[in-house]
Amino acid sequence: MSDAAAASGRFAAFGHELAWEARGQGRPLFFFHGLAADRRMLIAACEPLFAESSGARRIYVDLPGHGESRGDPAHAGADELVASLAALIRELAGDAPPALVGYSYGGYLALGLIGLLDPRPAGLFLVCPTVEADFGKRTVPPRRVALREPSLPFSDDPRERIAFEEVAVVQTRALLQRFSELVHPANIAADPELMAATRARYALSRPYMQSLAALSAPVGIVCGRDDHWVGFEDAIRLARAFADVRYSVLPDAGHLLPLEQPARFAQLFCDWISRLG
Repeated sequence: MSDAAAASGRFAAFGHELAWEARGQGRPLFFFHGLAADRRMLIAACEPLFAESSGARRIYVDLPGHGESRGDPAHAGADELVASLAALIRELAGDAPPALVGYSYGGYLALGLIGLLDPRPAGLFLVCPTVEADFGKRTVPPRRVALREPSLPFSDDPRERIAFEEVAVVQTRALLQRFSELVHPANIAADPELMAATRARYALSRPYMQSLAALSAPVGIVCGRDDHWVGFEDAIRLARAFADVRYSVLPDAGHLLPLEQPARFAQLFCDWISRLG
């Protein structure tokens, strides 16, 4: 890391040991990825959008069992994951109101944090957020591929092709390269026992929707029109709940939205950053 203010560390809480990586100085921004991923995807998508003088301390976190973090399957439910993230935020942010960025299941955990943090978050940005924990109750569009280039150069690992073709809406060589660098390695390295334990206790026991209206800070929500994993319609409930929200649905984008539509994602993310003040 070339950033003079770069730092990294580990933090133990609620049976987990969370690895984190920070860059820059200023207002604390915490980034949480989704399941079967790690912090590399959000670093690649967001870090180039910050100037050295951005006035933000970006803290990228690996969830338990992902990346460099370790976890205890006995404490892998949503409630304990949120509690461990809240403890990490208090440790690293102190009394400064943190802003939160959550992708996929990381977005669901960020929603659970809103009612736990004091001071309340200074802002919230959700990317393809999980809103409905019950897979069977999600409103999702039919599976669709917007663009596919022929003869994609997959690796010898058959898992790469299966995972890519399952999730990618824009199936090009450029996207496959990014997937191979940022997504697939994290996917195959994730702790399967901890992943299974998390999915078994995937939902928060405490309803989070009632805490959203109390958040007056800037909120951004961006979803993919073709996201057949979490959809985009369930997130409309979030947009209605927040007082200061901008909600966007991007065409030709699925659950890999930051990689499939990087320019539009950057525009929306930077707009949210400017609203933080």
